[in-house]
Amino acid sequence: MNRVLSIICLFMLSQLVYAGTALSRDIADSRPLEKVFYVATNGCDEWSGTLSTPALSGSDGPFATLQRARNAIRQLRRNGSKDAFTVLVRGGVYTLRETLTFGPEDSGTESAPTVFKAFGSEHPVLSGSEKIKKLEPYKGKIYRANLAGTTISHFFRQLFIDGKRQVLARYPNLDKQNPVTGGFLYVAGPVKEASKGEFRYKGALARKWEHPEDAEVFIFPGPNYTSDTLRTLKVDAENQIVRLWQDASYPITAGNRFYFQNILEELDSPGEWYFDRRDRILYLWPPAEASLESVSVPVVDSILEIKAKKYFDRYNIAPAYIKLEGFTLEDCEGSAVVITGANNIAVNRCTVRNAGKHGIEINDGFKITAIGNDIYEVGANGILVSGGNRKTLTPGENRIANNYIHHIGVFSKTGSGIECRGVGNVISHNLIHSTPRVGIWFDGNDHLIEYNHIHHVNQETQDSGMIYSSQIDWTKRGNVVQFNYLHDSGGYGRNSVADAWQTPFETYGIYMDDWTSGTNVYGNIISKTANAGIFIHSGRDNIVENNVIIEGGRLGQMVYSGWPVTHPTAKQWLPKMYSKIKGMGYTKYPLLSTIKDVQTGASMSGNRFVRNIVYYLNQSAPLYCIYHHIDLATTVSDYNIIYHAGLPLLVPFTKATAELQWKKWKESGLDRNTIVADPLFSDFRAGSFQLAPASPALKMGFKPIPFDKIGPYQDPMRASWPIKE
Repeated sequence: MNRVLSIICLFMLSQLVYAGTALSRDIADSRPLEKVFYVATNGCDEWSGTLSTPALSGSDGPFATLQRARNAIRQLRRNGSKDAFTVLVRGGVYTLRETLTFGPEDSGTESAPTVFKAFGSEHPVLSGSEKIKKLEPYKGKIYRANLAGTTISHFFRQLFIDGKRQVLARYPNLDKQNPVTGGFLYVAGPVKEASKGEFRYKGALARKWEHPEDAEVFIFPGPNYTSDTLRTLKVDAENQIVRLWQDASYPITAGNRFYFQNILEELDSPGEWYFDRRDRILYLWPPAEASLESVSVPVVDSILEIKAKKYFDRYNIAPAYIKLEGFTLEDCEGSAVVITGANNIAVNRCTVRNAGKHGIEINDGFKITAIGNDIYEVGANGILVSGGNRKTLTPGENRIANNYIHHIGVFSKTGSGIECRGVGNVISHNLIHSTPRVGIWFDGNDHLIEYNHIHHVNQETQDSGMIYSSQIDWTKRGNVVQFNYLHDSGGYGRNSVADAWQTPFETYGIYMDDWTSGTNVYGNIISKTANAGIFIHSGRDNIVENNVIIEGGRLGQMVYSGWPVTHPTAKQWLPKMYSKIKGMGYTKYPLLSTIKDVQTGASMSGNRFVRNIVYYLNQSAPLYCIYHHIDLATTVSDYNIIYHAGLPLLVPFTKATAELQWKKWKESGLDRNTIVADPLFSDFRAGSFQLAPASPALKMGFKPIPFDKIGPYQDPMRASWPIKE
């Protein structure tokens, strides 16, 4: 009997082993295969693309273009292939005559993506520019080329020599020693109040230009927030008036900075150029060291575009699971990379430069990643990302991480390092500096902005922040700004025409502007900002906790400023904002229910400033600065650690003498448990924000900030390492 049972058990065991082996074989057989194509500058689109180098016989080898590789994959997928496809692109320059486009038909799947990436450690360059081949001597050191009838006879604002953008001939000339602050004229005054289309200039400006109507005006209009490039309609020398074809973005006021560009008579410096729109002639004074063989202009709008099919204003068929890795994308009129209505797309380990608009532009994206890219010398934002549904609060889950973004906003001075809109996107571990305005701009709900290192931004405008939001909507909530290192905020401007231009000027570390509400600001280090470390402008229910503010600024370390309900801006927006509360119908944010009417919502209430370290030595700077109405009954400020080297803690809102302001502030019920003491940093001047074990902040419950995790990190998906600023 025992022998029979043993035989049965052995038989059953053998069947289980056989079944397991068959199952493993079936699983392996079901896995998609990877098919590899190659592209090389010495390839041929008539070949198979399956070899990495041309065969010795010359009968086969890699493809010559990425378009041919894309089309080969399209055909195979059209024929039913479920394989994963990888296109390995050899080093060299691939000149595009049209945008490289991908659509739904190029989609892969999660297990079988479509991948285009650099071959090994080689560096493929996708260039959207064309060389100028007809340059000939014209006058002095100026050359010219007749572009009529060529593919580059369109009007363009960019010209590159040896990969560097040159200067469109201008008056006054670019001040290379002071490119941000020098080389400007200043508006004498408006022709009429609130005019956006004409302005007066001073008599010294009168110049003899044969075609002033060809000139453009580059101007920082109105409040010095942004810039415009506007074509000139007429320069009235007799009345000293400039009239423009288009309106500026703000009314032009006395003192606004501007210069003229695209004027042949002003082509008087190396590196300048001019394009005659009528006769299609390019004039150029090349830099002394430049090679005329390297002169090029963009001929494509974008280098790469991944776009959904759209029907009746809705994206019905979305491209998905397409990856781009290890390329340099350069020289285009618009955004270098445009992704619209797609999901699960990756643009990683790329260098993006010399674009006329944004570096990477993501519109209505879902699970898009832009990771490890180097982005610089682009016309507007480094990265623009939007995605997620605000009505349903469905997150976009786009991830912008480990990028190095600098020297952006060449043409648009509202340019941010990263602009994030929508719902539920992640902006993390990026290094951003040298921007004309904001480091990171966010708008919408439930974004996570963390571990970013931002410095020396806001270089050309005023009234801005290193991390900035202007929501104008109480329902835009749930954003988290944590563990970021922000320092040296910049800012350039002046209070009035009578005042001198100055920097740093009127900028903030974290600026929650225009009713930004329900934001959690936690664990950030904010150092050396012009006006204030943190600024809340009329917002509600914001939590500012466990942050370090060092030398927050002359206006205050923490500033609350409400919009007066009588202000025209408040009258315009408050009713609209109130109507959105019912329109959205959110249950996720219970504090919205406390806004019972417009008047209630207008009050700054529910803000918390707790367990923060504030360290500043500026004798005249306030600790807290408060403008207009704030609801002290619902405002919490407590358990903070304040160090001011024994100087009085100023809170001008109390309207007491300097020596009594802190006492009166505490008597109002605020900061009763706050300690005035040295927090005992190891050595913050040397960049160490570690606290000594005996720090009173730790005893107060302050949690150490993971400073070593802030900023970019070494990773195979980084375009460059180490990063050299």
